[in-house]
Amino acid sequence: MPTSSEPTHPVNTPLFLITIGGTVFAVLTALSMLGPLLVAMSHDWHTTVPAVAQLVTSAAVAWAVTAIVVGPFSDAYGRKPVLLVGTLLVGLASIGTALAPNLPSAAVFRILSGIGGGMVPPTCIALLGDFLPAEKRALGVAVVTTQPGLSSVLGVPFVTLIAAYAGWRAAFLAVGAALLFCTLLVFLHTPERNAQRKLLVLGSRLRQVGRFSVTWLLAFTNLTVRTAYGLIMTFFPPFLQVTYQLSTAELALPVSIVALGTTCGLFLGGKIGKSQWRLSIAAVTALIATLPGMAAFFLDDSLWLSVAVTSVFMLLTMPLATLLFVVGVEVGGTARGTLTGVLSGSGYASYAVGAAIGGLAVAHIGYAALSYALIASTLGSSLLLTLLIQTRAADRARAYFRQTQ
Repeated sequence: MPTSSEPTHPVNTPLFLITIGGTVFAVLTALSMLGPLLVAMSHDWHTTVPAVAQLVTSAAVAWAVTAIVVGPFSDAYGRKPVLLVGTLLVGLASIGTALAPNLPSAAVFRILSGIGGGMVPPTCIALLGDFLPAEKRALGVAVVTTQPGLSSVLGVPFVTLIAAYAGWRAAFLAVGAALLFCTLLVFLHTPERNAQRKLLVLGSRLRQVGRFSVTWLLAFTNLTVRTAYGLIMTFFPPFLQVTYQLSTAELALPVSIVALGTTCGLFLGGKIGKSQWRLSIAAVTALIATLPGMAAFFLDDSLWLSVAVTSVFMLLTMPLATLLFVVGVEVGGTARGTLTGVLSGSGYASYAVGAAIGGLAVAHIGYAALSYALIASTLGSSLLLTLLIQTRAADRARAYFRQTQ
């Protein structure tokens, strides 16, 4: 008989991964595309860029809350229905944003987009755990976790080009249409468990995963490493502009290089995820990352050296972001949707933490203070990983969920 850690239904792995990866790519592009469009949107609605930027905050908060809550639903009623609803909701919300006559109506659609977005990545990761064999799970999780980097390198620039030639509303319409197509692909090519539906008790399922220290160790480790990611993605571009007097167009290549380093790091996490020493390797690389982390916001005399150092920092830290989900998928068993939802929620909560820390640091000290924040993040991640390894918290949770299958 198959164990709880093995899939019970064969799938067409390449087509399955293409469907999942493409869907997450489109969803993340829909959530991260606002940056280059803020000025045009503010002019159209006769308001300010900071006011329109709050659309990003509203979507991120809705995403974080939904990611935590949606896991128990996918555990109880199946992944595919949740994934279909989430993808469809982001698609329709993107089209609604394109048609929004003013900022308040757009805010409603962005909140709906965040709710839908919060349903997709954690559900996709849990789905991979349900149907991929153990030897392919790390690669499958890496396919999902690399999409933030790919959307920054490919998706957002493509959307920006559409907006430049056809207007920002056309960009949202294009992304909405792509997501409706992804919804169709999910319907056709995503498997569904034939398991009996279980009664959903939201509080009890959250308590079920919350009783294990591995949940909190994974969540707080994810919070620390994603805070570093948020600091780089949010404040490194303006640091380059202020320090090296770059225009927006000149900023595109340096930011893309850093995003490429991020993507490679996330994919590398999938490769490391196959090793029995994966957490130890991640703890060591997090310590090593303190060196380029210290230099990231201190270098001010060479643009490309700054970019190279920051890219190395992301390459060393981002494997951990993938590994945490690999561990969550493995130990979560029948509750892996809830556990990966908690991880996803902690990741998006880190954007608020990073924005708050970074904003205060830059306002009162300067950009150099952000390097100390990066060091604190990597040291914290390494310490939490060491605690996770020494307490064998993952082994206890894995054994429990195997027994409750």
